[in-house]
Amino acid sequence: MKKLLVMKFPSFILLLFLFTTGTSPLLSQNNQIKPKTSETNPLTDADRHALENIIIEKYYVADSIDYNHDSIHGILDKGSVTYRIYVDLKPDYWLQMVYGSQKHPLTIKTSTRFYNSDLGGYIGYNLNVHKLEVGNTLLDSYITLNSASNLFAGVLLSEDPDGSVLERRKAFSSRDGLTNGNLPQIRPFNLDLNFFNNDSTARIFTTSNGGWTGFSGVKAGAKGPTQENRILIAQLTTNGVLSFDLNIQVATPSGSYLKFVSKDASEENEIKFDGLSFNP
Repeated sequence: MKKLLVMKFPSFILLLFLFTTGTSPLLSQNNQIKPKTSETNPLTDADRHALENIIIEKYYVADSIDYNHDSIHGILDKGSVTYRIYVDLKPDYWLQMVYGSQKHPLTIKTSTRFYNSDLGGYIGYNLNVHKLEVGNTLLDSYITLNSASNLFAGVLLSEDPDGSVLERRKAFSSRDGLTNGNLPQIRPFNLDLNFFNNDSTARIFTTSNGGWTGFSGVKAGAKGPTQENRILIAQLTTNGVLSFDLNIQVATPSGSYLKFVSKDASEENEIKFDGLSFNP
């Protein structure tokens, strides 16, 4: 049975995390993403292969019943598909940050527009689980670290271990892609999240000096809710062609940090990973 597991963390410590030097990856004085590595904890070959995959799941395909809810909480375009993007890490590795910098911009876009429900949220944790089946709130577009509602983490439908709390859509009668798991306190920085509250112009989400991070207890970032360690970072609904360029920062079991980037890896702690760039 699904049950709540939410980790809290004092906001003043989060501010220290983002704006001072220390044991966690931080923003430098010039606002560039600057991870730290340790000479006593050098990166291993396993660390450099910590990112196993970027998974794009086709979570749901809208039908005529969904379109009948158009006038309630936002217009769902015909042919809309809801995608979920997961970062697939080796066990014992933590996803600390999804980011864009001047050297490595982050871009998520569609050829049409993204659907945003009036009852949805900027981040996954903003979705009230009791309103997921009101209108098309379940199909809202958002960024996240694990959270797919205020009670549950997102998980691949193929790995959903605990049944469904959703009743309206037959596609989710036995599994709903929601499960128990750590729900980090997510902290976006230097992002205009109004993008995820507007479905009339929501087409290109981009930043060259921002991203999102969070805390799971005393740990910065998130691990996936199952042993496969797949962390949901975004849900996106559109009837257009989805594409993206992403960059992530990962913590190793030894306490070091490295960056996986979509292109142009030139620094020692940067590793190019083809799956972070999706342009069909």
